[in-house]
Amino acid sequence: MLNDFILEIVDGIAIEKLNMTRVTIKETQEFKETINSLIINGHNKIIIDFSECNYVDSSIIGVMVTLVKELRNSGGDIKLIMPQKGNILNIFA
Repeated sequence: MLNDFILEIVDGIAIEKLNMTRVTIKETQEFKETINSLIINGHNKIIIDFSECNYVDSSIIGVMVTLVKELRNSGGDIKLIMPQKGNILNIFA
């Protein structure tokens, strides 16, 4: 869907908003490519905004684990914005 991923750069920090209520395996490849593109282009501080999401499946969690390791190994970091309500657990805290 158009505008499922909305990118904003603020003070050199990439903020990627997932503009959907459910994030499943269908979105995994696009999500991975989007974040990898940020990393390739030199963004090592990334915020992933899950505030619109009610559900995230394990395929996205797997991608997030890989991204966290990659960014931290290169001196970067990733932070998450979580929804106030829903089924997502903050496992990266």
